[in-house]
Amino acid sequence: MYLLIDEDNAFPLGADGGLLLVDAPAAPTTTHVTLPGGITAARLAGTRAADLADRVGDIRSWAGDPLVAQAVGRLRAVEGTRFDPADGSELTWDPAARSARGASGREVFPRIDPCVIGLVENPAGSAILLGENARRPGYFTCVAGYIDVGETAEDAWRREVLEETGRRVDTATYLGSQPWPHTGALMLAFTSRTADIDPVAVTDGELRSIRWATRADLDDLPLAGPGSIARMLIDAWRRRTSEGDEQWQSI
Repeated sequence: MYLLIDEDNAFPLGADGGLLLVDAPAAPTTTHVTLPGGITAARLAGTRAADLADRVGDIRSWAGDPLVAQAVGRLRAVEGTRFDPADGSELTWDPAARSARGASGREVFPRIDPCVIGLVENPAGSAILLGENARRPGYFTCVAGYIDVGETAEDAWRREVLEETGRRVDTATYLGSQPWPHTGALMLAFTSRTADIDPVAVTDGELRSIRWATRADLDDLPLAGPGSIARMLIDAWRRRTSEGDEQWQSI
């Protein structure tokens, strides 16, 4: 069975909204990788997923699906890492794209870049900080950023909150993770509270707008898409405050 993925990391869905697996590709393909369960992920060559089915899925909404995440991540590894960074020799990937070897025989693995993402609450826990990204405007989402060399995930989270929002946080509670395979990232989710209602530092400009949002505000705001870890965090916070539960549950 084949899972067909186009160059935009979109893929056909069936009439029931589930993944559409086919016995053989109905269009030309390039890169193939073997997935668990005997499924092959195949990159469509010059054909859009929308040309093959009435409904399509996108990686941002399906990043939490293990099969889709592995398919997109492994295709990206094979297509984006062609040479051994140690000696420049051409790499040969194993069929499942879990590792590759060049002339030296040294094993090379797909690159994964760790990131932090999360929610910042006000002291009462009645509002959260949301931002609109300057490069991808149109919706509000969580604070997020890459972990620097030598940083712990907790230190990276505190730094990103200060850089992006101008607010300080001390504690960092880990909630869960999600692969973000189309960029090669692994998102590590945190939550914190801040006493800084207003910013106390100059921000880095990554967010074009930053606002406090209550549960009632969320109904009127464009938010990160369903299926993304950002949306899961926002929805989890919405449920927690509405139910009066002071304890976070892992996502």
